[in-house]
Amino acid sequence: MKPLAVEEYDEPHLIVALQSGDKQAFKSLYEHLHPAVYRFIYAILKDQNHSEEILQETFITLWANRHKLDAQQALYPYLYIVARRLTIDAFRKASTENKFKERLQYAVSDTSNHTEEQLLLRDLRQCIDEGMKHLPLQQRLVFQLNRLDGLSYDEIAKKLQISRNTVRNHLVSALKTMKVFISKNDITTLFLFFFLFH
Repeated sequence: MKPLAVEEYDEPHLIVALQSGDKQAFKSLYEHLHPAVYRFIYAILKDQNHSEEILQETFITLWANRHKLDAQQALYPYLYIVARRLTIDAFRKASTENKFKERLQYAVSDTSNHTEEQLLLRDLRQCIDEGMKHLPLQQRLVFQLNRLDGLSYDEIAKKLQISRNTVRNHLVSALKTMKVFISKNDITTLFLFFFLFH
């Protein structure tokens, strides 16, 4: 199949070419889609080097899984899902490497007051503990295991002997309830950053 130039961008045609291993098609897709993917990643990580690394990993994943693509489906949603997973993984890793403080400071408008930050974290935890009391038992367990203990959907499903989809539904409901509860306080932005993007 003859490679397409960037200016001839035809996504379904390019996907078909990509499936057959056409590197020019891959390059065309990359050049067309990578700016939007990068913006999404950077909006979370706020770090150019890490964002570029995740961007490359996202497109490496695309190449590795090219045979699974559907030429009739838009490619960006697939790239978004891959990039989101990789970004969350990177964010969690950064948190465990004592970089969370730096990320958190950015999220709360670059405050340099360590005491204020500690008070915000303390207030957030108190609100979370109080809010969790309003959750049904199963939602509370799922929220605790995923957002506080760091277990994956699959790990929670196995532990609680429920389906992965049920885990997801419980977590979505729990987050909605917690967001409403914590919105009554002045730390909603911190909550959203820590629990919705974590």
